[in-house]
Amino acid sequence: MQTFLLARRHFIKAAAAVGMLFSGLLRPVTAFAAGSDPVRPEGFKGAFISHADPRYFRWFWAMTWYDKKPMRFPDVIGQPQDREDIQILLRYAKQTGRRVALRSSGHNITLAPLRNGAVTIDMSRFNSIELDPQTKTVWAGPGVLSQELNEATYDKGLVFPGAHTGFVTLGGFLLGGGMGWNMPAYGMACGSVLAAEVMLADGSIVMASPDENPDLYWAIRGVGPGFFAVVLRYRLQLHDAPSAIMNSFYFPVSDLRPALDEIMTLLPANAQRSEILGALGKFSPPGTPPSEQRWHLVLNVISFGSTEVEAREVADIFNNSKLPELCTLQSVHNRALTYLDLFQALGATDAYSTSRTSETAFFTDRPELALPVVAELLENEAVDSRSFGFSVIDTNPTVPEPCSFTYWAPHYISWYLIGTTEAEIEANRQLMLKLNAAIKPYAKGYYINEVDLDVAPEMVNQCFSAEKWQRLNEVRQVYDPEKRFYSYIKQKKDGDVVSDS
Repeated sequence: MQTFLLARRHFIKAAAAVGMLFSGLLRPVTAFAAGSDPVRPEGFKGAFISHADPRYFRWFWAMTWYDKKPMRFPDVIGQPQDREDIQILLRYAKQTGRRVALRSSGHNITLAPLRNGAVTIDMSRFNSIELDPQTKTVWAGPGVLSQELNEATYDKGLVFPGAHTGFVTLGGFLLGGGMGWNMPAYGMACGSVLAAEVMLADGSIVMASPDENPDLYWAIRGVGPGFFAVVLRYRLQLHDAPSAIMNSFYFPVSDLRPALDEIMTLLPANAQRSEILGALGKFSPPGTPPSEQRWHLVLNVISFGSTEVEAREVADIFNNSKLPELCTLQSVHNRALTYLDLFQALGATDAYSTSRTSETAFFTDRPELALPVVAELLENEAVDSRSFGFSVIDTNPTVPEPCSFTYWAPHYISWYLIGTTEAEIEANRQLMLKLNAAIKPYAKGYYINEVDLDVAPEMVNQCFSAEKWQRLNEVRQVYDPEKRFYSYIKQKKDGDVVSDS
C-alpha cells in the first residue's frame, strides 16, 4: 500500500523523513533518483522544474487535482511552450535514461503524472482552438477545458460532449473515452475524435486517423492514462446545439427500488433523448434542517430536443409517470437550459471533490439492483458524509469502431469516497474493497478514466476486452518499443501485479 500525503505540511514532514532539505527549496538526495540535479536542456523555452528549484513543491502539488498526493516524485516537471519544446524533453529523457509521464489537468484518481524519477510533461499550455463552422469540426489541444471549448463553439450553434465538470481538459478525458453531456445522443466523447496529431517517443509527428496510422487512431479512442505518445491536438466532430429541459426528483435511499423500476419502464419511450443522472448522497431537499438531512438519490433528468418544445415533450415522459408521486420532492420542474448552462448544473459536489481519495466506475445491465447495494454501503460505512455515488441510466457508452474502448453494458454507476486524513484514506481503501466485492455480480466492466488502480490494480485490464487488451500491448510495442512512456500505474504481467511507477 502506498503512503499518501494529504496536506502541504505533511509533504514537508515526509520530505524531512527521507532526507530532503526544505528551506525554501527541495534538494535531491536519497528520495530521488541517483545522480546530479537535472540541468535545463539547451533551447528549452518553457518552465523546467527540477528538485533544486524553489518552485518544485508548488509544481508538484499542481500536477494533480486531488489533495491526496502519492510519495512519487518526478525528477523534472517540464511545461513546453511549443512542439519543439516537447521534442527537446523527449530527447532529454532518452539521453538521461528517464521515462516520461504526461499531464493535461491531472484529474485521474491514480495521479498518473507523478512517477518517481520521471520527466513529467505538462501539456496545459497546448490549449489552441481552431474552429471550422462549415465542416462542424474543430482542432483543439489537450489543454483545452471542456467548458472553454463549448464557449468557443456555442455562438456558431455547435457543441461538443465535454466533461460534465467543465474544468476538465480534453487530454486525458478523450483518451479514456469521455463521458460528456448528452451522451445518450452522442455516445462516448472519443467517438467524436476524427483524427489527432501525435508526437512519438522519437520526436516525430504523425497523424492518427482512420486512413493514417489507423492502429494508433484505434488506441487513442479509449486507451486511458496509459497512452504511449503525446497528443498535440485533436480534430473533433461538433454537433448542433440542442435545447434542454431539466427536472429533478428526490428519492430516499431507503426505498429506491420502486423509483428505479419506474425509470427502467420509461426507457423505451425516452429512446435515449434524456440524460438520466442520479446523485446519491446526503442530499436533502432545500430548507431541510441539518438534524433532519438524510441520504437521497437526486435524479436530474435532462431532456433534449432540437427545439425547447420538443425537449419539453420528452420531459413529459418523466413528468407524467409515477416518478412525481414516488419522490419526496420534485425540486425542479421543466427548467429550460442552454448547453452552456449544463456545465453549472452539477456543481454541488465540486467544492469538495478535491478531497476524493478513491473512486470506481463500472457499467451494468442491472442498475435497479446495483444502486441499492452501493447506496446502503455508502450511507452506513462512508467515513465522510460528503462521499457520494453517481449514476447515468441508459447512458449509451458506445464508440464506433475502430476504438480501444470496450462497450460493456448500457448503464453507468460510480462512487467517490471523501477523506481528509490518512486514517480516512485507509478507511476508504477498505470500503473500496468492500464496495468492489459487493457490486461484482452486477459489474460487466469498468471505466478506465475512473478506477483507482492503487487500490485495485487488477481492474486495469478489466476495462478492456481480452482482445483489445492484447492489441493495446501489441500497438504499444510498435510505437514505443523502448517504453519511454509510462504505462498504467499498475498492471498485470505474467499473472503478477507489478508497479509501473
